Amino acid sequence: MIRIVATGLKETQDKLERAQKQIPFATALALTRTAQIVKKDIEAEMASVFDRPTKWTLNSLRLFPAKKDKLEARVWMKNEADKSTPATTWLSPEIEGGARPAKRSEKNLRAKGALPDGKFIAPGRDAKLNQYGNISRGQLQKILSGLGAQFDPYQNSTTSRRSAANKRAFFVISKGNRPIGIAQRASKRGIKLLLAFVSRPAYSKRLDFYGVAQKAIDTNLEKEMEKALKQAFANAR
Repeated sequence: MIRIVATGLKETQDKLERAQKQIPFATALALTRTAQIVKKDIEAEMASVFDRPTKWTLNSLRLFPAKKDKLEARVWMKNEADKSTPATTWLSPEIEGGARPAKRSEKNLRAKGALPDGKFIAPGRDAKLNQYGNISRGQLQKILSGLGAQFDPYQNSTTSRRSAANKRAFFVISKGNRPIGIAQRASKRGIKLLLAFVSRPAYSKRLDFYGVAQKAIDTNLEKEMEKALKQAFANAR
């Protein structure tokens, strides 16, 4: 008679139980590592499809790591800003296509009565552009200050002095009865057009946000899960 007896069964069961407890940790780890790859790949795509993207653009994504009690990792645009427009406002049209929402500066100018309804701002012919092809934040702040449409609604003494110094320098320029932009009195005879009033900008889809993300997930999630499980089982010994 041949007898087959299970030996070390209790030890094996204990090891399996310890490994079982590691699975949520391993899953969260794999999801987070995959999300890191997704974020990196989308940032690389931004650098490829955008013309001279700013550091703010390339740093506009946020990663929300997965947790053992919440097995979901997310990558999305930052929705907060320090006296500037949140990434969700200006990056979404590049992903979805369609019309661009108003920037904070445009809302401020419109509230002040300097920007007509339905119009938006673009650099004028005499604007000084930065390395990214945009009007600099400092120059824009100076224009807003001169028109009393500052970013910061709480004016301090510095802002007030700046407004007093600039309020005669900047004005809305018109062609006939039609406002066409914001100009600066450079001298008694010279006028510079710094901001032009344009129709609402519309964008075609340029950033394949979801396509790049899905490709990264399909390529990496299974591999990251295998690596995380091996790490978890090793820790369970």
